[in-house]
Amino acid sequence: MLGLDIKLEYALEAFTKDSDNTEEHRSLQIHVQRGMGKNYERLELLGDSVLKLATSISLFAQNPEDDEYDYHVNRMCLICNKNLFINANKQSLSEYIRSRGFSRYVYFHLLH
Repeated sequence: MLGLDIKLEYALEAFTKDSDNTEEHRSLQIHVQRGMGKNYERLELLGDSVLKLATSISLFAQNPEDDEYDYHVNRMCLICNKNLFINANKQSLSEYIRSRGFSRYVYFHLLH
């Protein structure tokens, strides 16, 4: 859908919800789901950095006369959670968030 050429395991990791599913502090978790694997927190750090860099370069290229304050404010408006949420909803990305382990039984019954 997004036209990205990435390994399937990274795509699955990117869409796997954190909190109850994280490998970190597994013994302290209340709702452990088997089969979840890695979650998006690791990739989120890298993605946030790439998003900030790409947005900064784009703003600089489109507005070469702006000062650092303008770049900062405009970048923050573009990458704020509200704006990212709105655009994620436009792409229907929430439909792909994985918050439960894979169940063959459930999958089989969804198909029939």
